Amino acid sequence: MTDWTVGVMPLTQVRKPPFTIEAPGYEKVPGETIPRRHPAAKDGLLTKPADDVHTVFDIVRRSAREYPNHLAVGHRRLIELHKEKKKVPKNVDGQVIEVEKEWQFFELSKFDFLTFKEYETLVLQLGSGLRKLGFSGDHKLHLFGTTRQVHPFQ
Repeated sequence: MTDWTVGVMPLTQVRKPPFTIEAPGYEKVPGETIPRRHPAAKDGLLTKPADDVHTVFDIVRRSAREYPNHLAVGHRRLIELHKEKKKVPKNVDGQVIEVEKEWQFFELSKFDFLTFKEYETLVLQLGSGLRKLGFSGDHKLHLFGTTRQVHPFQ
């Protein structure tokens, strides 16, 4: 019999009970249990990651300040698109026939990343460009883009 309490990664209890508590503010309903939550969330769930964060822009600024050299976002470049033709069975009017189908396989590079500081620079440049075009907080903007990343610092 395997002893899981010893070895490279022994299975030992990390935290002490209670693991859940009754959520405050709920009344007991016959046949149901009161909702439970993690003890760290006894006063309610978190609504934002930090007190100074109210928008996505705040998240970007805070991340660049707290973790400037950590990897933020990444992408891979398309090296080559490989195409193969294969015959596959297909049911047509109750008859199984073989039809030719073209398959596409993507050969991708390793990931390239932007750090949080580089990402903040990109966001600030984008915002500056929009401001120069006359956009303000009262305007609405929909950004659409391809799934291809163009690195701004190359």
